[in-house]
Amino acid sequence: MNQLRKYDTLVFFLFILPWIIGFTVFFLVPFGTSIFYAFTDAKLPGAVKYQFIGLGNFAEMLSDPIFGKSLLNTLFFVMIGVPIVCVGMLLLAVLLNFKVKGIALYRTFYYLPTLVPIVATVIIWRLVFNSEFGILNAVLGIFGAEKIDWLGGEHTIKPVIILLQVWISGSGVLIFLAALKNVPRHLYEAAELDGASDVRRFFSITLPMISPSILFVVIIQTMYNFQMFTEAMLLSKGGPNYASYTFVYNIYKSAFTDLKFSMAMAQSLFLFVLIALVTAALMKLSNRYVYYEAEN
Repeated sequence: MNQLRKYDTLVFFLFILPWIIGFTVFFLVPFGTSIFYAFTDAKLPGAVKYQFIGLGNFAEMLSDPIFGKSLLNTLFFVMIGVPIVCVGMLLLAVLLNFKVKGIALYRTFYYLPTLVPIVATVIIWRLVFNSEFGILNAVLGIFGAEKIDWLGGEHTIKPVIILLQVWISGSGVLIFLAALKNVPRHLYEAAELDGASDVRRFFSITLPMISPSILFVVIIQTMYNFQMFTEAMLLSKGGPNYASYTFVYNIYKSAFTDLKFSMAMAQSLFLFVLIALVTAALMKLSNRYVYYEAEN
């Protein structure tokens, strides 16, 4: 029996060995290297000449006003953007869950933008929201509205980015739609016999039953918004006046524009800790608000 267990263990590790190698080479080693360089004054990756400066990079980072703006912008997208996008995903999933003629076609059409590379989507978005020849301003002009500088206004660029996230949220909608399909029908039938309204059934049955999926989508969307880069760079290059200057865009500028590689590593380490703390808090709160049928 012991020999059989040892054989099974050996086979198990042989099967996962490629994953272990990949995880070590492409995650553990770069992660350890970034921690090492975060406490030095290295200018470029793999720098031979450097000095250990302790917490110098972190002190300089915290005193930089651009760091504060980028952090506040990122927190805005996390605290405001994530709830809006997740609620939008859920509402769209509820609509796509209705049994009407041609609903499968609507589901397919809504998922298609997710298949388009994010860079191409952002370029299309620039054409839609362009202040001079954008499609949206052209439509608004039909009704006599003045042109709006969507991408050049400090108060409009953030809503445009959040709306873009709703547009490419097909994967989240698909997760919610699958969760809605798995809600037992007998619960709705029992509630209907008790005279519960559609709204009451939604909040008392649907939301608790799909709460694990909600938690998953919220965590994934939170991580995505913490690491937002493409939208901020291609839509407005972090502007106007740093209004869309995200934290990862700041890391990019530190590493490849200012050539402060060690500073970029310090910022990356700060972001990693921040994401870990927020994720841990969400998981802790899930013990009170997420319902797992198998555990109850």
